[in-house]
Amino acid sequence: MITEYAIKNKPSVLLLGAKFYKANNTSQQGPGSRGTDADFTFKTDEFPFYPNQNNFKYPNLNLALFGENIFNITDHFSVTPGFRFEYIKTESAGEFLSRQSTQGSNPILIFNPDNDVRERNLLLLGVGISYQPTTYFESYFNFSQNYRSVTFSDIRTVNPSFFVDPVIGDEKGFTLDIGVRGTFKQMVSYDVSLFSLFYNNRLGQAYRSEPPFRGQWVRGNIGRANILGMESLVQWNLKETFFKENDNLKLDVFSNLALTTSEYTSSIGESVDGNKVEFIPEVNLKTGVSFGYKNFLTSVQYTYLSEQFTDATNSPYNPENKDRVDGAIPSYDILDVSASYTFSKNIKLEAGVNNVL
Repeated sequence: MITEYAIKNKPSVLLLGAKFYKANNTSQQGPGSRGTDADFTFKTDEFPFYPNQNNFKYPNLNLALFGENIFNITDHFSVTPGFRFEYIKTESAGEFLSRQSTQGSNPILIFNPDNDVRERNLLLLGVGISYQPTTYFESYFNFSQNYRSVTFSDIRTVNPSFFVDPVIGDEKGFTLDIGVRGTFKQMVSYDVSLFSLFYNNRLGQAYRSEPPFRGQWVRGNIGRANILGMESLVQWNLKETFFKENDNLKLDVFSNLALTTSEYTSSIGESVDGNKVEFIPEVNLKTGVSFGYKNFLTSVQYTYLSEQFTDATNSPYNPENKDRVDGAIPSYDILDVSASYTFSKNIKLEAGVNNVL
């Protein structure tokens, strides 16, 4: 529900909403086929003692109330506070293979029931501030609390690559960003911001040697993580700047650059303290140019990502060990090219090549 009203002749906008979500999801793990075709049926009769077996139902209920209000303090300055109340109820009903047992000469399977309920009530708050004296300049600031609930599929899915910490819990934190943006005539548009994300109990994967893990890769709550960065998007319409009178020409360039630093400031073990947060490259650059003349249009985009780690332990990239699933992703760059030609209103030919080099 959106409504407009006035406070001392200044327009304000109120938004209120609600969400109701109820589902009964299912998951199953078990043995697959030995064949090379796309066979997605379970082969439990053929391989009854396959170790990673479970079958679960997940009845979920989520209720949310949210709202925000734009207060226009002046013609150029506005404040937008907001809230979101969440009720989350997640359940698991099923069983998993605990162990095999041998009675006489007949091995049998022992399944453990695992029925659990987790309920959460939480209130998330946020506020946005904007100052826009002209169309080509706006400064803004945003703060919001964030939350990520751990799900039973996170806990119960068995992966031979890692072990799941039985006390895995929810993530909480907050996000800040401050920046400037605007559009100058039809020539240049820009958006540059500084941002920070603070996580507590961030979910991740690390190598842990303490009991009961004893040298295993474990997925769980790694610890407190801080992420700081700068992101910019600049688009320059060269045609409007230098060739405004030529209606047959299209020419513009853009750059999207993100510089990010991250660190675990406190964690479950000393091997993680001070490490980089996984899957966050320090440099993420996308830049390109679009050129068109009459019915022909082509574009070239270049992408560069610096090295990023895949686990909180920051294990290095090892190209020699092809059997391991851990290790850093080395830096890489990609050049993509696309083109199109419009023959008529109803016929258009398009072609593109990803990763030309």
